[in-house]
Amino acid sequence: TKRNETKRNETKQVHSVKIMNQFIQRIANYIANEVIVKGLAESKTFQRFALRTHTSVQDLKSKGTEQMNGTLDDLAKMANEQVLSQTTTKTSVGSSSGPPLPPLQGVPGFFSAFGKEIRQDIMGKKL
Repeated sequence: TKRNETKRNETKQVHSVKIMNQFIQRIANYIANEVIVKGLAESKTFQRFALRTHTSVQDLKSKGTEQMNGTLDDLAKMANEQVLSQTTTKTSVGSSSGPPLPPLQGVPGFFSAFGKEIRQDIMGKKL
């Protein structure tokens, strides 16, 4: 029984030390955060750095968006041309009563399917 009692006391002490450590750690974190945040907020150098960084990020975002839109437009045009050339080839070469042609394989098939998906997305958004 003395051993059990000793173990319980040790467990309680360890638990209370852990709680105290957590409390002290929280206080230290709070004080450090307050000092750092207030110090940076009042620093003109940090404010200039933050403004320059924000402006640079916004410029990169807008340029990236414009470039991505241009690339998607080019892909959609290529896919449209590919699909149109396929449909004219199908109608001029074969009759509509024959068996269906298999889909394109490889890169042309990818761009064809990608173009169809883009058209569906764009048409769905415009309507």
